[in-house]
Amino acid sequence: MSTINNKSSLLTLWFKPASSMRALLDAGQGHSAAVMITAFFGAVQSGRFSLAQAESGPLPFVVGALAGLCGLYLFGWLTRNFGRWFGAETTQRDVRTALGLGLLPWTLLSMVLSFMLGAEMNPEMIVSFAPVFFCVFFYGYVIILLSLSAALRLSVLKTFFCLAVTIIVSLFPLTLCAQLLVTLFGSAA
Repeated sequence: MSTINNKSSLLTLWFKPASSMRALLDAGQGHSAAVMITAFFGAVQSGRFSLAQAESGPLPFVVGALAGLCGLYLFGWLTRNFGRWFGAETTQRDVRTALGLGLLPWTLLSMVLSFMLGAEMNPEMIVSFAPVFFCVFFYGYVIILLSLSAALRLSVLKTFFCLAVTIIVSLFPLTLCAQLLVTLFGSAA
């Protein structure tokens, strides 16, 4: 697949997620972009901590990017393993690619929200965009679901159940790790 077709697949991921993801995975492309998107997603999510502190520096962004990468690898591993329960045979690289590229709408949504909070916009104005934010959030979930469906080569319903099991199983350990990180970094500040 040429570079032009690769860019085309990344653009069509927005309105044809399953077929675009399948084309990218068949060509063995998209993994590095997925890793970068996930690191950026983690950095943007951790930006809230730098807004709360006057002089936090780049540490929250670096820790957030590393947490995003660790989350991608852990969640990709769990999704692939739980996908086997439903008959999926795929590689971890394909699952990570689907997850990372599927996070693009949520990454953009997080950037917009962070910008609005950083610019100290009127809270009523931010709340007035809530229906738009919800639609983008839901659409991002649909993109993740369809991308994972293509990577796992499962039906959308089986992929939904696989994703639900993965989230339920990983929720408690990840919450515990997040609490430990906040406790460690909160006491260091």
